[in-house]
Formats: sequence, structure tokens, C-alpha cells
Amino acid sequence: MLRQVRAKLWLGAGILLMVTLVLVSISFMLVKASPSVNLSLQSASLLQEPITLSDFTLVNHHKQYFTQADLRGQWHLLAYGYLNCPDVCPATLLLLNSLMFSLQKDNQFADVQLLFYTIDPDRDSTEKLAEYVAFFGEDIIGLKPVDTEVLAGIAKQFEQELGIRVKISRPEGDEGSYQVGHGLAIYLLDPQGRLHAVFEPSVDPFGNRHFTKDDIYHDYVLIRKNANRFTMQ
Repeated sequence: MLRQVRAKLWLGAGILLMVTLVLVSISFMLVKASPSVNLSLQSASLLQEPITLSDFTLVNHHKQYFTQADLRGQWHLLAYGYLNCPDVCPATLLLLNSLMFSLQKDNQFADVQLLFYTIDPDRDSTEKLAEYVAFFGEDIIGLKPVDTEVLAGIAKQFEQELGIRVKISRPEGDEGSYQVGHGLAIYLLDPQGRLHAVFEPSVDPFGNRHFTKDDIYHDYVLIRKNANRFTMQ
């Protein structure tokens, strides 16, 4: 009788141990599959699986081709807009320039390259783009689609994969003029050339969208500190 009781106790303990191990394994898998589970992010959305961008060819403000290969080996922060943008675009670039200054001052992952992609290539020439980005910092690289039909189509795919939102409004009877509307986001690309996270703006009570440098600084540093832990290779 005593042996039977002991056997049942050992069997119960064994089953409990197996269940515990299974639950621990499942918990580990969930943590690994959800990179942001332990990160308290303010404005960034961290992708569970970074998105590999399709091959693309753009041109930078030095009139040199810029491809996916140029993303590899370094982190990048990419903003987008157009040169005639009256407020949001210059404010975003000023913020990124200030962010870089703070990262360098604090010695916090300042090894990131800033990119600005124009969504109005017809009016934003390479020369104008060079003057524009230089105003906000000498280390910002300006990018635009290449002026060929095939490569322009590839640029559209580049925009779609990142989630860049563009709306062109042309008044009736005036084909020469148009207005540009666009979304607002900053994209973090990892050294494998993949979309790793997206920073989204805050919205004030009046419906105005804007980024907060402290939030971006907090999230960017936190993501970089945990990149090796959460990035799926």
C-alpha cells in the first residue's frame, strides 16, 4: 500500500515537472517572438520580425546611386517629406539633428545615419535636395527616386514596403500645379537593411501631429540596447 502511494506521488511530481517545463518553454517562445514584450516604448512600434526590403535603386544628393547594399552594416533613421513642406518636414529634420547632438553628447548609439527621402521628385531636384539637407546637418543624406520609368516604379515599391503615405492633389484645369499631402513617420532600419521599428508622432488636443525628441531618444536607445537580445537573425 505504501509503495503504491509513493508511486502515485512520484508520478504526480513527474507530471507536474513536465507541465512546468512545457509552460516555461512556451513562455520563452512567446518572449522571443514578441520583441517589445519587455520594452516600455513611448512612440515606437517594434516589429516582431524585421522586414527585409526588396532591392531598390535611389539617388542621393551627391548624384550617386543609393541601393539596399548601402543600408548594410549601419543603423539608419529615415524620415520623408518634400522641400516645399511648410512646417512638418523641417520640424522633423530639426528634431533629428537635435537627437543626433544628444546621442553624441551622451555617447549613446550615435553610430546611426540620418536619411531624408523626398516624395516630390519632380520639383525637388538633386541640387535643391543637397541645399535643403545641408541646412539641417552635414551628416544627413538626401534621397530621391531615379528619373527613369523603371526605377521610379521600384521607388514606389520602396515607399509601399516602408509604409510611406503620399497623396498628390491636382486642381482641375491646371495640370502644372499640384499639392502634396503625406503621412508622418520615422523608420529605423537595422544593419541588415531591414525595417526594424517605426516611430509615430503624438497628436495634441487640436489634432496637430508632432514628434517629441525625448520619446524618440528614449525608444531609440532602448531598442538599440536590446537589439542583440530581440533581433531575429
